[in-house]
Amino acid sequence: MRIPFSAAFRDTAYDVSVSASQLADAQRLVASGKRIDKPSDDPSGAASAVTDHASLNTLDGYTQTNNSATSRLSVIDTTLSDVINQVSAAQTAVAGAKGSTVTQAQRDASALTLQGISDSLLSDFNAQFRGTYLFGGTKSTTPPYTQNSGTVSAYQGNTSTAQVNIGRGPAVPISFDGSAITQGSDSADIFSTLSSVITAVKNGDATGMSQGLDALGRALDRATSAQSQVGTALDSLQTASTKITNEQLDVTNQLSATEDADMASSITRMSQAQTAYQAALAALGRIGTVSLMDYLK
Repeated sequence: MRIPFSAAFRDTAYDVSVSASQLADAQRLVASGKRIDKPSDDPSGAASAVTDHASLNTLDGYTQTNNSATSRLSVIDTTLSDVINQVSAAQTAVAGAKGSTVTQAQRDASALTLQGISDSLLSDFNAQFRGTYLFGGTKSTTPPYTQNSGTVSAYQGNTSTAQVNIGRGPAVPISFDGSAITQGSDSADIFSTLSSVITAVKNGDATGMSQGLDALGRALDRATSAQSQVGTALDSLQTASTKITNEQLDVTNQLSATEDADMASSITRMSQAQTAYQAALAALGRIGTVSLMDYLK
């Protein structure tokens, strides 16, 4: 049976079109390394991939929050270390000013040291992180303490603490009630205490100095306790970070199994598609060279 030239040409051209499309798909697969380019490639796999991508976005958000909270708490930790050092230095200065053998000049020098410590503590409790105050409770835009004519104000913050949740872990504090550290249950905060003890040192008032040392001891305990809370929070963040990293790895592996192509198989498929395409082109070429006399034979 003789096949009309037009039919043979049409069929061969169709084969070229199909093989070209298959080659293009194989080349895309190898180039991208992804077996799912559109939902129709694998509807079930595409739906699973969408879920996995959403999970990774959520985990990335947790990571950013964790990193920010860790940086913030690290600043608080460093600040509290300085508070502890300053209060310890104040205790040393007051203790050194006690005794009948201490001269007035020595007491005056100790008083100057204590004033410098008070100024340093004011700076510490007004510490900021990215423009927000760390020791004002949740009043992050208001300085916890101000100073006017050498006198430090009462606490300007509140007693609440800002907290963040990292994934499914416990909430961790990222700000502190400064008054819980500077005053606690005492009748006066540390700035008033230092002001009183400075006066006692200048006047050689042993009783006043002893009372000041007791108050400074309690302030030191409060600062140490606050730093322990920060350490616990940082440990929690580190644990959460490890869990998040492990979850990201699991989801990434799962997503890779869903989306990624088997490269060895894909390259083989591309080679086969290339061979088929070249064969189809060759067949079309042969049909195109048939003469009228060949067709009439």
